[in-house]
Amino acid sequence: LMFYVISSSKYKGYDPSLRFKSFNVRMIKKLVGIGLPSGFQYFLEVAAFSFGAIMVGWIGTVQLAAHQIAINLASATYMIILGISAAGTIRVGHAVGAKDIQNTRAAGFTAIGIAAAVMLVFGILFIAFRNYLPFIYINDIKVVELASSLLIVAAVFQIFDGIQATAFGVLRGLTDVTIPLIIVFASYWVFAIPFGYYLAFNMELGAVGVWIGYAVGLFLVAVLLTIRFNLRSKKAVSF
Repeated sequence: LMFYVISSSKYKGYDPSLRFKSFNVRMIKKLVGIGLPSGFQYFLEVAAFSFGAIMVGWIGTVQLAAHQIAINLASATYMIILGISAAGTIRVGHAVGAKDIQNTRAAGFTAIGIAAAVMLVFGILFIAFRNYLPFIYINDIKVVELASSLLIVAAVFQIFDGIQATAFGVLRGLTDVTIPLIIVFASYWVFAIPFGYYLAFNMELGAVGVWIGYAVGLFLVAVLLTIRFNLRSKKAVSF
C-alpha cells in the first residue's frame, strides 16, 4: 500500500514521497494523540471479552465450547460494522474539515443508523437460525443447546455492539477519543464484567450470565457514545 501511494499519479498532488523534511513533529503528536487512546480502547474491549471467556472456562468445557461458537458468529458480523465505522470516520472527518456542521451530524447519525439496521437484521437471523448455526461447528447436543441460548443474547447485544463501534468511529472523525476511552473502560470493567460475574456465579446463570453482562456493557457504551456524538457534533465547526 505504501508503494502504491508513493507511485500512483492519483496522489502526486499530495507529495507522498518519503523525505526527512516530510516529518512534521506537530502532526506526529496529533496522530499519536488520536491513535493511542483509540488503540487502548480496542485493548480494553478485547481484554473484557477475553476475560469473559476465562470466566466461562471456569464453569466447564461445555459452556466454553458454546461460548466460542457464539462469539465466533458474533465476531463475523462485527467485521461488517468495522467497515461502516471506518466509513463514518472518513465522512465525518471530511465534513469537519469543511466546517459543515449539518453534514457532520448527518454523516455520523447515518453511519450509526446503518450499523443498527445491519445488526438488527443479523440479530433476527441469529434468533431464526439459532438451533442450526451451532451445528456448523459441532454435533454435541449439549453444546448446541447452550450455544442456541447464547445466540438469543447475542442477537440483542449485536445491535448495541454495532452502535457503539460506529459511534466510536464517528467520534474519532471529530478527533474526540479521550472521553470515549473513559466511557469504554467504565462500561466494560466497572459494570459489565462484575455484573456478568454476579449473574454467572452468584445467580448461577453460567455462560448466559456472562453474555448478559456483555449486553449491559455494550448498551451503556452505545448510549453514552451516541449522546457524546450528539453533543460534540454541534460544536464541530469550531474545531
